[in-house]
Amino acid sequence: MSSPPEHSGVADVSVPVPLRIASHRDGDTTRIALDGELDLASAPELERELREAEGGAPARIVIDLSGLGFMDSTGLQALLRARERAGTGTYELALRRGPHQVQRVFELTKTVDAFSFED
Repeated sequence: MSSPPEHSGVADVSVPVPLRIASHRDGDTTRIALDGELDLASAPELERELREAEGGAPARIVIDLSGLGFMDSTGLQALLRARERAGTGTYELALRRGPHQVQRVFELTKTVDAFSFED
């Protein structure tokens, strides 16, 4: 009979999933798909990608959140800044809904109505 495995006393900690960004232009629309985690470490990457997309003067930018496993308040702030820039009339911003844990951030911060979501 074998004995149960010993534990080192270190809790299992999940390793952060790096953010991957895929962007492509389709006519007047730039689509930015996010995959992984949008957080303090990766929000600057999204900011750079958004600035680059905005430089191409699209009529519309769609940010696809469906591949995100996690988003924190820093990621939300990056999206809110993009919304502010879009509000100047330069382009229209839309978000493709993320999984429940990502949409929950919008609900908890009462920012759901600040964005235009599409499915």
